[in-house]
Parts: sequence; structure tokens; C-alpha cells
Amino acid sequence: MSADKQPFSKTERGDTLNGNCHFIFGASVGASLAMNIDKLDFFFPRIMDTPEMAVLFVMGGLLGGIFPDIDNPTSYVGKLTAPVSRWLGKVSATMGKEGWNHRGILHDPIVYLIGLFLCTYQFPPLIGFFVGCLSHLFLDMFNPVGIPFLFGVKHLRLAKVPSSSKQAITLTWIATGAVFFAGLAGCFYPALLS
Repeated sequence: MSADKQPFSKTERGDTLNGNCHFIFGASVGASLAMNIDKLDFFFPRIMDTPEMAVLFVMGGLLGGIFPDIDNPTSYVGKLTAPVSRWLGKVSATMGKEGWNHRGILHDPIVYLIGLFLCTYQFPPLIGFFVGCLSHLFLDMFNPVGIPFLFGVKHLRLAKVPSSSKQAITLTWIATGAVFFAGLAGCFYPALLS
């Protein structure tokens, strides 16, 4: 395999947030949605306010939070699904970068926004999963590589926070806390108005 066709360069491996950050943030997004399930009918008209749907939001947030890294054989989810991960890495790269790289189509928000839209009307139990995937992409927009947009036509980046650094962990905890407290505020907001 030539140097330009290596699965992952050392710099690219270092430019991703670790799975724990994505797992925690995805869980907090899912939990915040679950806490406010009774208020989501404006955005998701077919959602049912049931304990089962709340659990699906939390589990969807957890799984969706790490799913986009399935195209990276060195990630936690990539190691669990090694053959699928290697294949997806190759397919994903055709839409995002040249060669066999991470952060192709599975890191494009358009894919998950389309999935979220379709699930809203066709299969609401997967809404939490797609929201979890979007939470992953939100965090990835803060690292040096950013994420591809419009199938690799453009890259989105909000900051240059190095992976697994203290800044990345701090960012994750701040974002997690903000989402969780927003979820709590949503629970109590109607009571504050009465």
C-alpha cells in the first residue's frame, strides 16, 4: 500500500475527538429529548409520549453519538465492526476525501438530516439515533479537521480543539452540561409560566 493510500495518517488519527466524548454528549442529547418528549410534537408530529420512546431517544443518542466513526477502523465502534468498518471507510471516502480515509459521507450532516426527516414521518423510533449522529457531528466541528458538507464540496469547522486534549474534554463537558440543563429547563419551563 503506498503512503498516500494508508488507511489513516497519524495526524488524522489525532484530529478526532475520542469516542467517550461522543458517547457522553450523545447520551445527554438523547436524555434531554427524552425529558421533554411531551413537548416535541411540533418538531416530530408522529412521536408518542411513552416510556418506550423515551428509552429509544436515550439509546439512540448513545449509539448515534458514536455511529459516524464506524468508517474509522481505529475507533471504538470501528473495532467492534472491523470488516464493515473497513468497507464503509472505503465507500465513505469516495464522497469526502481521496483515498481510504475517515470523515467521508458518514460525517456529512446532510445524510443525517435526510434520515431525521424521513424518520419523523415514516419511522419515529429512529429519531433519537439520527439526533445522536448529529450530536457527533456538532462536536467534530470543533476539531482541526472539521466535517464535510454537501458530500465533500465544503468543510465546516468552528474551532481547532485537538483530540483527547484537556480542551476537548472541557468542551465536551460544557456542551453536555448545557444540553442537560436545557433539557431540565424544558421540563420546568411550563411550570414557571403558571
